Amino acid sequence: MTPDRREIATTIANDPASYKLCAVCGSIVDKSAVSCPDCYAYRFDHDTSHVADAALDLAIKPRTAVSHFDLMPESPEAEEE
Repeated sequence: MTPDRREIATTIANDPASYKLCAVCGSIVDKSAVSCPDCYAYRFDHDTSHVADAALDLAIKPRTAVSHFDLMPESPEAEEE
């Protein structure tokens, strides 16, 4: 099941110190990430207000990228429903 974007955004906005922004593509990543999983850059913005703002944008903007959830095959149980 694909996680709800608003739930993810709320989690990030409630604890922005646990995340950082990729300075190249704007992805929000875990603070322990060494490089961005989306664009492989290694420059990050650690400002918590920027992270929280990006999370709020995530909640309202339409999705335009393909995530790894989109590439996962559906379970056989989902097909039976």
